[in-house]
Amino acid sequence: MNKFTLTLATLLLLTTFLAACGKEEVTRANNLAQATASNTTRSNTSGTDSITGTDNNSTPSSSNKIKWDKIKDPLIDETMKDKLKASVDAIVNKQVVTFHKTLGPNVGTVHDYLLNNPVKFTDVGEAHEEDGRILVLIKGESQSNDGNPSEMGYTFYFEKDKSGVWQIVSID
Repeated sequence: MNKFTLTLATLLLLTTFLAACGKEEVTRANNLAQATASNTTRSNTSGTDSITGTDNNSTPSSSNKIKWDKIKDPLIDETMKDKLKASVDAIVNKQVVTFHKTLGPNVGTVHDYLLNNPVKFTDVGEAHEEDGRILVLIKGESQSNDGNPSEMGYTFYFEKDKSGVWQIVSID
């Protein structure tokens, strides 16, 4: 009878432990979602919803300096421009899921570190073709905590998928 009691007590303890761990993960996820929501404010700009994110430890990022409607580069079509804008906005607003949706299907999470760098995006450089890819430089200023912004840029690599649609396949 002692073995049965010991086994039952062990199973009960293990079940309680696993239930507690599950509650802790749910609580942690809820706290993270609430923190993210409190760091994001919504504003209505020219009839469309835009999201401006802030990081409590840094200067707010921004993409409002880019004149997206003024881009007239023959290598950048409207689909590419839309993907660039969505990707830059997701970086600025630190929106991981939205950022992943702007990237090609096989890119994964390798570029998630870009969401941790506060940047003030200022302009789109001239695109150029290289080995069947279109490279587009997005210029900006790194917003460091010391108050000294430095010029920087991200190069977005576009490549056509099997159906002929341009996809962001890398960012450098």
